[in-house]
Amino acid sequence: MLELLWQYTIIFIMAATPWLEILIVIPLGIGMGLDPFIVALLSFTGNFLPVLFIIYVLHIFERTRTYRKWKVFRRRRRRHKKRKRRGVKAQRLFHKYGLPGLAVLGPALTGIHLAAVIALSLQSGKHQTAWWMGLSLILWTVFLTIASVISIDWIRNVF
Repeated sequence: MLELLWQYTIIFIMAATPWLEILIVIPLGIGMGLDPFIVALLSFTGNFLPVLFIIYVLHIFERTRTYRKWKVFRRRRRRHKKRKRRGVKAQRLFHKYGLPGLAVLGPALTGIHLAAVIALSLQSGKHQTAWWMGLSLILWTVFLTIASVISIDWIRNVF
């Protein structure tokens, strides 16, 4: 029993780790023979709690004096230098697909944690960002759980 509890704890911690997204954690947990519903629930929770933490800590940081000084410094510096192509490209993609597109593609392309930071840096609202990232994680969790169960069953039947 203690070993099973430890395995579920590891699933939760791995899901909360920024570079170990649910794309890895859910198939791994289901492949280990753990209950798919509990793996999905722990993976979603472990991935979404750090996203909420990032969103609200960045919002608090934006109110600080240090951030305001940095923003003024950045504006002055931007007048003298050309904008970097990557920043302009990221802004164009964000404005083309919006927050929903970034939230849905985030887990596959950049990771949900970085997608939340990108959305907030491009002046998306904290509540909208939290809502869309949560919805995206729910969709990804359901899809990955179903796909993992089906594929693990198929692999077991083949071999």
